[in-house]
Amino acid sequence: MSQNPAESRFEYQTEAQRTKSPKFYGAQVGLAIFRRRLDAAIIALQALDEIKKALFYGKYVPGLTEHGVMTNCLGLDLSAVHPLHPDAVDLVHGIIGKATEAGEGLEALFAALLESKPLDRVNIIEEVGDGFWYDAIILTALRSTFDEAQRTNIAKLRARFPEKFTTTAAIDRDISHERQVLEDNGGRFTI
Repeated sequence: MSQNPAESRFEYQTEAQRTKSPKFYGAQVGLAIFRRRLDAAIIALQALDEIKKALFYGKYVPGLTEHGVMTNCLGLDLSAVHPLHPDAVDLVHGIIGKATEAGEGLEALFAALLESKPLDRVNIIEEVGDGFWYDAIILTALRSTFDEAQRTNIAKLRARFPEKFTTTAAIDRDISHERQVLEDNGGRFTI
């Protein structure tokens, strides 16, 4: 199958730049509130990371264990997220893992912005890569690809921002129209 020349030039990072906000509204959020919310998110995501390590790596973490199938995660109906058990486990692992990697990125951001430490560029790139790893697990379980996810995402953003980013379009979103664009561009998967 030959590719359309316009499709072969698709560059996700370039497309993403077109739809990002060009402004920073720092006056909209108090610094103390920003600090507290970042700290709360980091604490919550660190706790979730403990659960991830227990569920998927077998690490014993005191305080997480309850006995009996109906009182622990063996009682989860994994078919609620995917009819095939191994893929359901991968979806749970991937989605939780993606969140925990975001938490590690928040930790680096917190240290740089609020503790006057230098931004650890190497660590941030590592966390992005770890996020990609979890994305790969999720997309494989959904029988999808990075290309499909990226193209679908940009189609949605182009529907939201036909020319370029606008604050009005970012705040007053037409969710039903965006959902239709996602579905038309492969965002709905039959497994």
